[in-house]
Amino acid sequence: MPTLSSDVATERRTFLGLAGLAGAGLATLATPVALGADLRGSDPQTSAEAEASSHRHPTKRDIAILRFLAAAELIETDLWQQYAELAQGNPRYRDALESIDDDLPIYTVDVTEDELSHAEFINAYLHSVGAEPVNLDRFRVIASPPVTGLKQIGRLTNLTDLTVNTSYFKRYQSTENPDFGATFDQIATIRDQPAIPTSDSVDDQMLAGIVRAAAFHFAWVEQGGTSLYDQFVPYISSRQVLRIVSSIYATEAVHYAIFRDTLNHITAFQNGNNKLVVPDLTGNRHDSSHVFPKRCTFLSDLPTCSVIRPSSTRLAGAQAAANAFLASNLFKGQPPAFAQALTALAKAADGDA
Repeated sequence: MPTLSSDVATERRTFLGLAGLAGAGLATLATPVALGADLRGSDPQTSAEAEASSHRHPTKRDIAILRFLAAAELIETDLWQQYAELAQGNPRYRDALESIDDDLPIYTVDVTEDELSHAEFINAYLHSVGAEPVNLDRFRVIASPPVTGLKQIGRLTNLTDLTVNTSYFKRYQSTENPDFGATFDQIATIRDQPAIPTSDSVDDQMLAGIVRAAAFHFAWVEQGGTSLYDQFVPYISSRQVLRIVSSIYATEAVHYAIFRDTLNHITAFQNGNNKLVVPDLTGNRHDSSHVFPKRCTFLSDLPTCSVIRPSSTRLAGAQAAANAFLASNLFKGQPPAFAQALTALAKAADGDA
């Protein structure tokens, strides 16, 4: 199938990574300016008060935001660990991923480490400020499929019966914004499909479908994380918490850009029951080579701008994220108490508790 040369692909992804890291630096260095402040100068007392306020102890809402993000990162770590174990320990799965993009197995391992670091750091910060870290170990009840490479341990997530919303593909290619009511069609159909093999006996044709579902799921997870972190930023009071959220948020955007780029190598696939229908994205028919977000309406009465979207609490907040996870069947096999616990964390993070 047509692919970018190795050098071109490497250069492109290096640029994507540097762009995201530059965004992280800008986000953490920025100091909010109070509305109505005189930009020509400021009163020393006012500046001192603002500085003291920016370093204050995290508020109850700040802590709730971090606790939901800790839970989300633990969930992401759990699913990425399964992908990474197969990419490293299952030669057939690794080869199938490489048939899409040579770098996909490496990316799954790297992202797993990133998400684990996020979960560990946020929980450590919560502990350092006297707040309760998030521990989901009691919900590690989903059995790992008996497949070569997968550790036979309890999981938080189920990757064997996923429904993946692929509308993000067209959303970021569009000049419209879901925060202003825009809706987008699916680029592929992925309903009740495995993204990992359920046994070692799956044939090559079935495995080809499995890794396509996985590739779309990779990007879906990371675009959701990007919007989730982004929409929290305006509601954070502590400068230190803002630094944490904005810095981690930038890495989620890098992850999405990389996995979105790999989808350019997807070739057409369809299974017999039409629950997995994937178009050929290697050509120009779907404008798939344009991986960066197009300009869209962002703030009313101002020029269009290339931004993360959605970024509203309604569409990208903690409750929206929890509902998206639940709707995807990611927690199939979890007891009701898991959804209840996740929903409680989400409501508190959104300020509804």
